[in-house]
Amino acid sequence: MAEEKAKPPAIAEGDLVELKDLKGARHLNGLRGRVVKYVKKDKRWAIRLESTSEVIKAKVANIKILPVPRIIVDGNYLDDVKSAIDKANPGDIVELKEGDYQWKRDCKPMDMKNMNDALKSKKKANGDDALVIDKPIKIWGPPGGIDSVQLNCQLVVDQGWSSPSGDVLISNLAVKPNILVKTNNYKSVTFSCVRSQQDDQDEDGVCVHIMRGGKCLFYRCEIIGGTEALYIDGIDQLSQSQEDNEDMVHLKQCVIRNGAKRGICADDKFILEDTTISDNGWYGIRSNKGWTDKGKNNWQKNPMKPNQGPSSGNGMFDGIAMPMSSMGSLSIGGHKIPKNSVQTGDTVFPGFGKFK
Repeated sequence: MAEEKAKPPAIAEGDLVELKDLKGARHLNGLRGRVVKYVKKDKRWAIRLESTSEVIKAKVANIKILPVPRIIVDGNYLDDVKSAIDKANPGDIVELKEGDYQWKRDCKPMDMKNMNDALKSKKKANGDDALVIDKPIKIWGPPGGIDSVQLNCQLVVDQGWSSPSGDVLISNLAVKPNILVKTNNYKSVTFSCVRSQQDDQDEDGVCVHIMRGGKCLFYRCEIIGGTEALYIDGIDQLSQSQEDNEDMVHLKQCVIRNGAKRGICADDKFILEDTTISDNGWYGIRSNKGWTDKGKNNWQKNPMKPNQGPSSGNGMFDGIAMPMSSMGSLSIGGHKIPKNSVQTGDTVFPGFGKFK
């Protein structure tokens, strides 16, 4: 029986590799680089060399896949996390040990003689200084839960001008006060087992801007608090234009709650799958274009639109005076709203509380 040939290694974009057994370019043997993409017409992988940033093409037989480097942060300072992110190459892992992470300057006693400085220090301690992820890397806490790592800062996913596309993964940690995903070209941005908690009702909890290159997935996440617990923005920050971002944000097995207004406010259609949205000040979802409904979702209905569904997502009574003459009378919870009246955000409906 003939021996089976060994299967070639599975290679993916972003992999760390080493060149080997090259005959026509022996000087490249032993050099390391990152896989950029597969060039179909040449049947070779494009690799960016670490030493020179030159991009060369190599066959599978001349590529050795190396273990993904890990940078371990063992401490309680956000400064160390920032340093690890700065050192990381695309595709690397930044692993956070258990801890309550603060900026070093926030751990110093405040000078109460100067009230302005004290207030500024307090503001920083509440997480107003951002920790920025600006390259396709993985950053995660210990396996097994959200509560082992707390990042006391705004967490921003951005894309540096020279950053390749690739994938961003953030997992097993909690963030306070909020998360911001800026316009980017990443292939994917994934939050897995992440909690965001925004206690300031004048600021949004999680905000996602245009995903130009791929999708943003929230898997088994908790999104808590803020004006809108989750805001999906349809404006491209780079071009300042309205862009189609349909179904680029996917919420799967998430819990979204305690938004001062709503759980989700979306300019674009998104995917909602096996997710619970509850305990928000007004109602669960406002979406200008509805959403794609998958699995079993449990979301807080808009009392003004009891028949609201995925194909009719837009909410009412958002602090804007709305003439009701064209709509006739409405009966809500047994309380009739008279025809030709004007309902504003300050109106109190018995049984529903105040809408702002």
